[in-house]
Amino acid sequence: MDDELRASGSTSASNTTSSSGVTTVDSADVICGCPEPGPETIEVEQVLAAEMRQKVVEFDMFVPEQKPDIEQVVDVYVKDVCIKTVDIIPNKVIIRGDMEVKVMYVADLPDQPVHAFEKRHIRFTRDIDVDGADPDMNATADVQVEYVDYDFHRRHDNRKVHITVVLKFWTRVLTTTQMDVYALSPIDEVGIFESTTASTSSDDSVSASSFNDETVSATQTGGGQIEAVGVENMLVTGPLTPSAGVNMSISGTTATVTGNNVNVRTGPGTNFPSIRKVNSGEAVTIKEQAFGWYRVVLSDGTTTGWIASWLVSGGSTAGAKG
Repeated sequence: MDDELRASGSTSASNTTSSSGVTTVDSADVICGCPEPGPETIEVEQVLAAEMRQKVVEFDMFVPEQKPDIEQVVDVYVKDVCIKTVDIIPNKVIIRGDMEVKVMYVADLPDQPVHAFEKRHIRFTRDIDVDGADPDMNATADVQVEYVDYDFHRRHDNRKVHITVVLKFWTRVLTTTQMDVYALSPIDEVGIFESTTASTSSDDSVSASSFNDETVSATQTGGGQIEAVGVENMLVTGPLTPSAGVNMSISGTTATVTGNNVNVRTGPGTNFPSIRKVNSGEAVTIKEQAFGWYRVVLSDGTTTGWIASWLVSGGSTAGAKG
């Protein structure tokens, strides 16, 4: 009696029966039903450039009418700074945002009480040149307060404080590239199908080759050198001193590396080359942060580089992935 072999696809077979009662399939074309191997197009993001620039924001703050005059300024600090929009025009990234500044002062009264007043929505705009940037690309940005300074002259105006804030901006421009990837497909085989007719229930078995999983890796390339640019149009009437209240306490913080073979890179991202590797327990001094990375000084006191914040304990992580 002829047997039928059903699979996902069409199967043709010619059967012969041996004297031992075993039916053997001389030839069988086992078709898995998988599509023919071909290219699959994927999109890969690449870092076109990463740049850093500074911006000086100057403005006046006046004591509200309901508050007394200023005897002496105690402190000036930035309560909040945030980026609102990041736009790309040809060869340029434009960053816009605002900040909130607070002034604490001793009032010009007999008992000299301490008063405070704030100014919100202080807008800033910074444009950064990025060669090759195009409006169709994507850009990310980060901002950090570097310095806060003030100028107060009681004899000229005891209700006005002139504020100078230095901001540092980072931006990365990302471009998308399409790549063709070829996937490994199963191999069709001609096997032997055997069925035993001696028993009432026949055991059928089909043998298939097992394949190892393969992973196709696409590496992000590109990334420009970070070039520090001097402060533009800076007018400072006193020594520039970091002020309390700004998220700058991380500068100078001692932290510890928590992973092994951690890369120390030339910039804040995996697209920057590694200059050294450090292991768990290495003590570092954090100088600044950007895009979830820390710029640190290693324990030798001379080597400076960037380490992913999630591989360091003792600092406040920014939560970005690199």
